[in-house]
Amino acid sequence: MKLSWILSFFLILSLLVVTSSSHRNVTKESVVKRQATGPPTTTCDGSSEASSEFNPVTPDIIWICKSGEWIPYYIEPSLGKIRSLSADSCKHIREVLATDCTNLPNSGVYWVQDMQIYCDMRTDGGGWTLVWQHSYMETSPLSTNMYYFSDYYKACATYASGWCNIPNKKRFNSTEQMIVAYHEGSIYYAYKGVFNYNIDHDWTGGVLVDFKKIFDHCPNDGSQNVQPAPSAQAAPTAQQNDPALLGLAFDKSSPNNHIVNCDTIYGNFNSPIDCRWYDCYTAKRGTQQTVAIYVR
Repeated sequence: MKLSWILSFFLILSLLVVTSSSHRNVTKESVVKRQATGPPTTTCDGSSEASSEFNPVTPDIIWICKSGEWIPYYIEPSLGKIRSLSADSCKHIREVLATDCTNLPNSGVYWVQDMQIYCDMRTDGGGWTLVWQHSYMETSPLSTNMYYFSDYYKACATYASGWCNIPNKKRFNSTEQMIVAYHEGSIYYAYKGVFNYNIDHDWTGGVLVDFKKIFDHCPNDGSQNVQPAPSAQAAPTAQQNDPALLGLAFDKSSPNNHIVNCDTIYGNFNSPIDCRWYDCYTAKRGTQQTVAIYVR
């Protein structure tokens, strides 16, 4: 009985070593048991004792069949999980941890360039680094720090309601840029284009170059296949629109004329007027909208 237990122990240990060596050799890894969800669907019984399952979607978890039960083990640390293993970008993490285009790491907060940053690992193949977001009238008062070309740093560690900004966005060596609109955690539209280097300079950096639609759930006529962009039209009067909103406010179906139509805010910079979802989603007017910029 004692010999059988010793053999089982070494078998489990060997499985963990094999799994660890297949983990792209990011670091020397230790194995620590932790709580986890989503055990394998295969049966754990006497015939599979000490067998293991590895899910590339959660590459830091290995499941060991022991005494008729799947036991989760955490292999730590992996790229982006701790500060000393900061990645160059979310794209870097995807390239290291993903086994193919379908088995991607989870979206969430990772250490990137010594900052905790939210990574979208699902949209359009994943690997997107969140560099700016704003929820408009959910976040007030406005300030020039909130411009996406601002030098002001505010951690982008969640895509929930609020605002954030990562200055010097070219630091991620990106070739693509994406603009996304959220409502209560769901994406209503996402467009991408070539990385616009003006994003670190002025409001024109929010215009996607050679844009392509990823998906668009805006039901209003004329809103699809039109990229979200900051308004480029100056105000007839200061009471109608403050040009200082450029670099903060976005419009969907008529990005060059948000005096007539708007999706986010308009009015005076110090007294903005709520105008969310006016073009994109009429039924949701007046509800929270978050616009975010990602790079990859």
